[in-house]
Amino acid sequence: MPEFERKIKIGSRASKLALIQANEIRDLLIKKANISASQIEIIEITTSGDKIKDISLAEIGGKGLFIKELEENLVEKKIDIAVHSAKDVTPLIHSQTILSAFTKRLDANDYFISKKYQTINDLPLGATVGTSSARRKAILLSIRSDLKINVLRGNVDTRLRKIFEEKFDASVIALCAIQRIGLEIENERIISTNTMIPAVGQGSLAIQIRCDDDICLELSKYINDFESYLCIKAERAFLRELNASCKSPIGVYAAIKDDNFIMKTAIYDIDGSAKYCTDKKILIDRNSVDANFLINIAKSAAQETIRNAKSILEKIC
Repeated sequence: MPEFERKIKIGSRASKLALIQANEIRDLLIKKANISASQIEIIEITTSGDKIKDISLAEIGGKGLFIKELEENLVEKKIDIAVHSAKDVTPLIHSQTILSAFTKRLDANDYFISKKYQTINDLPLGATVGTSSARRKAILLSIRSDLKINVLRGNVDTRLRKIFEEKFDASVIALCAIQRIGLEIENERIISTNTMIPAVGQGSLAIQIRCDDDICLELSKYINDFESYLCIKAERAFLRELNASCKSPIGVYAAIKDDNFIMKTAIYDIDGSAKYCTDKKILIDRNSVDANFLINIAKSAAQETIRNAKSILEKIC
């Protein structure tokens, strides 16, 4: 186990879900790295993404606004570990930092939320769906072009409240968020990854540290889930190869099942009127496969997309 004297400061957004996630990392460190609770402090940080709530993320800089202040505090050594929802981490991060670990991925599916309706197809003609995600907006419109997609931002509790106050007919939220805050799951509301390919990294937590912090690098090894790490590294490589961002309507999902690496990707026009998908299934030795091999598969899928979907990419990247 690592030996050190300093207190480890974990930086987190101040929302209820983010603090649940930060405490999840804290508990993993206590359990797996044998650190005492007194050696860990959680620092709450309000990000730009939390302050601006009435404009879509795509208009104000994308999901990078959820990590900007955390990165700044990390580089300035005010915190030692930044905890993010992996789906919120931009393809490129601060040069003085690395993503040192990804936790074991929970269910990566999206989840349909509505007071009156059970599924997307149950919604009446012209129903209003709230979301700030360009990916979800495009996929919803590809399924139902009649839907009205309006901006719905805020933490999970805020979004749920607005749905149940009937300000929107429905919304879509990551299933893992519903799981983490402890709400009951209704299976019929889970949206299949075949219908709605998840955001890169959805379901996992990302650990960001300074490049020169050997202690936190060692600690990261105790909480890293290797298969999740491999898959999310590949997903992120796909985005980078496209020169895309977190605000592009793109879904990517990679998984290791039995002896196969499976990777599904989809890019959408902003209004859902066009899309291009790839679906890879590669035989691997899961005991010896490394990140670089899977990253190369992801880059190959991205190059295929670049060759065959230039007109869509010109609009979204």
